[in-house]
Amino acid sequence: MFEDISFANSDREEAEDAARELFNHVKELGVRLDDIDVLDPCDGCRRSGYLVHLGNLTTDDVAILNTALRTRPATSP
Repeated sequence: MFEDISFANSDREEAEDAARELFNHVKELGVRLDDIDVLDPCDGCRRSGYLVHLGNLTTDDVAILNTALRTRPATSP
C-alpha cells in the first residue's frame, strides 16, 4: 500500500492563484494575457520568490489597460 504524500508547493500554488485572479480581472477590462506565466525563483534574481510574468502586450492592450486604470474609482488606503 502506498503512503499518501503531497508534492505541492504552497508558495507556487499561491502565486498561481494570484496570477489566475489577475488574469481574470484584466480579461474583464478587455485584455487577454495570453503569455502570462509563473516563473520559479532564480539565484540571480533580485526577488527570491515566484514571479508572475505578464508576457507581451500590444500597444492596444496597454492603451486599454491604461484607460481602465485611469478611469477606475479612487479607493482609500
